[in-house]
Amino acid sequence: MKVQVIGGFLGAGKTTAMRALARHLTERGERVLLVTNDQGRGLVDTALCERTVPGGVREIVGGCFCCRYDQLEATVVRAAEAGATVALLEAVGSCTDLVATVLAPLADRHPGRLSVLPLAVVVDPFRVAEVAAGSVPSEVAYLFYKQIEEADVVLLSRADLSPPDVSAAIRAIRPDLAVVPVSGLTGAGIDRWLSARPARPAPPLLIDYDRYAAAEALLGWLNARVTLRAETPFMPARVMEDFLRILSSEPVAHVKLTGSGPDGGGAALLRRGGEPMLDESPHAAPVCEAQWIVNARVALPPAELEARLRDALGRAAHPARVEWDELSCFQPARPVPTHRYAFRCGSGDDASCCAAFYERPDVRYLLGESLHPGGVELTLQMAGRLALHEGRRVLDVACGNGRSLRAILSRWPVRGVGLDASARPLHEDRLTLCQGDAHAVPFEEADFDAVLCECALSTFFDQPGALAEMRRVLRPGGRLAVSDMVVEGPIPEALRDYVHAGTCLQRALSADGYRRALRDAGLPVTEEWDATDALHELIGRIKRNLVGAALAAASGGQPLGGKFDVKAARDLLREAERAVRAGAVQYRVLIAERPA
Repeated sequence: MKVQVIGGFLGAGKTTAMRALARHLTERGERVLLVTNDQGRGLVDTALCERTVPGGVREIVGGCFCCRYDQLEATVVRAAEAGATVALLEAVGSCTDLVATVLAPLADRHPGRLSVLPLAVVVDPFRVAEVAAGSVPSEVAYLFYKQIEEADVVLLSRADLSPPDVSAAIRAIRPDLAVVPVSGLTGAGIDRWLSARPARPAPPLLIDYDRYAAAEALLGWLNARVTLRAETPFMPARVMEDFLRILSSEPVAHVKLTGSGPDGGGAALLRRGGEPMLDESPHAAPVCEAQWIVNARVALPPAELEARLRDALGRAAHPARVEWDELSCFQPARPVPTHRYAFRCGSGDDASCCAAFYERPDVRYLLGESLHPGGVELTLQMAGRLALHEGRRVLDVACGNGRSLRAILSRWPVRGVGLDASARPLHEDRLTLCQGDAHAVPFEEADFDAVLCECALSTFFDQPGALAEMRRVLRPGGRLAVSDMVVEGPIPEALRDYVHAGTCLQRALSADGYRRALRDAGLPVTEEWDATDALHELIGRIKRNLVGAALAAASGGQPLGGKFDVKAARDLLREAERAVRAGAVQYRVLIAERPA
């Protein structure tokens, strides 16, 4: 199932664009799921979406997608199992950091089931000018720009209203994203949206969660149902318009109303000083009673927001009586993501998220030449157990830059082949590197006398499948050497935000778990040893490189990039060292053999 996540600021036009896309996809025969999201209950957006895809709408309420990730994942997976072919997920308008907390986990945890499309962020061109002019608080501007910074595709909404051309301002924030003008009302630009791709996928944000939380806390949120009753008939559209005009002088992010029935009409106010936008039902007529859903996001304390909305609606509806029900008014809590990945994976054809992680310049700087614990010394120890003789063929699965194979070839007169998701093809004397997937090794049965897999099995999403492939290409009597992270017990809480495939911990097994996995793959373990000393050495190496980075930064250099937080890295490294000393995280080598 394809998954399209849609972000963008409050009032940008996300729901209108999503409904237009849903109609377009439905006409093409797709089975579409729409998922709305809000901090509270009683959503105008959900009611509108139900009119577009009856029965195909789900709500995630009580928090943003990142904080309700488990519920979101379960909703999407159930829909895929029920036959939906496309899921459109509309994030809360005050939400950002979606790549790290939503897209990367969905892609990583369900690589065979979900195809996560580029992140689309809807941007109101009129809002761009407002933010650039300093008309919003600095915290809100920070959130607004972060949403654009992490976009793969920016959808410039309201193309039917002749908006200002802000493409240059958008690309000044991120030059390599795709920018597509769209209109949810006319459907203009929807086809271009579906085919738009950035020059490169946006990486996870470098974001200050204190500033992010402060921006959300500036807004008061109100959701409610209201009933208007009058002795003489009134026009609902007129009351809606008057209500929004009274509020137009307030610091509005958006105020939305919709009738609770299928023909109830609707209206919205999208910024301070803006004009009310009416969506009057074609069957609108004077009535003596109307029921509406009201959602307001305004930069006011909750109590003040509630008082002003009650007063404004009372004045607009007079002499009708206004009854408020299911009213909730609050400020959002600080976002606490369920997952937060430090890199992006699963962009469509990744064989392993690990490849993306190790390509990061900061990771390469901190790890040095060796990308796994123990370095070449441990590699040679492992290779010494593989019965290598002249002319034998060795396969290194997840070989990286081929450093391990070169070390083996310098010691033994063998031929080496390296396979890696990010390898650059290379053919040298006795050494070949090729790009490929550990889950579909591109070689014949029994093609190799020995197989090596260093600190990589824990990053593969289908470990049994990868082991089965290694056994297939190993000749009977041939040996496999595996080194990897071992987790014995729960990961310390301080490290959990960083537990993902790139750190080799998310799918790391216990020592018993590796033995069982190898045995179940038809590769019984013949020898093993604890190599946790290699982790201590690796931590020491990173510490020294962090000191070098700090000294370089103090003298004006930036070996890790200007936004790298050396202090945060030190704190994380300290927690990792504690986990290793406590035995929760270990490193182990296992030698297995394919029976003759």
